[in-house]
This record gives sequence, C-alpha cells and structure tokens, in this order.
Amino acid sequence: MGEDKALLPWPTRDGEQPLFVRAARVLEEVSAFVEISVGNGDPRPGIEQRDWTTFRDEFDHAGPLAGLSAALDRARSHDLDGVLALACDMPLVDAEDLRTLLTELQNGADAAIWTVPRQGGSPQDQPLVGAYSVVCAAAARDALASGARRMVAIEALPVAGGRPLRLVRVPASENSSHRLVNVNTPSDYDSALVEASSARALDRTPARVQGVDAGGTSPETGHHS
Repeated sequence: MGEDKALLPWPTRDGEQPLFVRAARVLEEVSAFVEISVGNGDPRPGIEQRDWTTFRDEFDHAGPLAGLSAALDRARSHDLDGVLALACDMPLVDAEDLRTLLTELQNGADAAIWTVPRQGGSPQDQPLVGAYSVVCAAAARDALASGARRMVAIEALPVAGGRPLRLVRVPASENSSHRLVNVNTPSDYDSALVEASSARALDRTPARVQGVDAGGTSPETGHHS
C-alpha cells in the first residue's frame, strides 16, 4: 500500500475514521476490554498517542503470531478467558462475525477462525479474525520458538496439560465471505469502500472504543472474560 494501512480513512455517517479505530469499535460491541497490538517496529504515534492501551510483541519481526502471543499473555495477566483478534485491514467484518467465533469457544473449542471458500481450491484460513482461549498461550510461544510465523501453527501443538489443541474452522457462507477479505492493495481498498457503501455498512458501531490493532500485520484484539 505504501503507507500504514491502520491509518487509512474509513467513512462513517458523520465523517471518517482510521481503519484501526473502525476495527476497535467493532470489537467493543463484543468485548469491553480492547487493546491495540502495534508490533515491534518503529513507533506509531498515529496509533500509540490515541485513547487506547497499546502493546508490543515480545518476539522481533515474527508477524501476527507474535501479536497473538503477546495478547494471550496480557489476557492471562488480567484473568481473562481469551482473545478475540481482528486485523485492522479487514474493514467489512462485523460484530456478528466475531460473536459466531466466540460461541465456538463457549462450546469447548480452544480456538476458532473463519475460513473462506475459494473457487477451485481449498478454503482459505482467516486467523486474523479469530477467537483464542488463553490455553493457547503456551502453544503460541512454542510455535514462535520453533520459528513458526503463521497463526494456525498453534494447531500442531498441545495446550497446557498435553492434550491436542482444538481449532475449529468456521466456513463462511456466501452471504458472509465477502466481508472476510483483507485490504492489501489500493484496488482492495477501493473495492471494500464500494462494498461497504452498497451494503449500507459504513459505520455499524457505537462511538466509544477500546481495541487491539496491528496495522494489518498484527491482530486487533479484544479480550473476553
């Protein structure tokens, strides 16, 4: 994109807001405790000087998995049950998409992510829209220590106590798959704006926010109890 995706403007009913604010507001519909993951690179004053708590990764240059690991550690330190992750560069995701994943955790999953069907290929995992129990914290750390960078790498590792980690993949329907897309290029951004406008979904969320964001490379994460 050539610029920080987290700061790209997204239209609302009364103006516009950065993508990371939009993501945080969606998260707050589901979770009262939202923080922003800012990776482990250069300072990001456009995000870090806002109203929400931000945190950095403990592992250098380790991608979204490092953000998830840090978020899970923070959730444990606050005696919370898990983390809802939402990348700020997925501006069409809504609160119902997150609630669906949270329900899977409440039904016994250790982690739940959306998968999007692809014509002629295997479904695409979208772990940056995911719900993760704090029992995944050790698996995330072990995956990072082994050199893994993909968030779904935790699936191959046991949780505390040695049992297999239960990752549930929720298949997106035809009606929801269009929302589960990343904004990676100017063309993607333009398409998302058109989709939001046609769906009358420019701002479905309330005004107050807390969140966890990572500028499209780390998850925006809301913790849940």
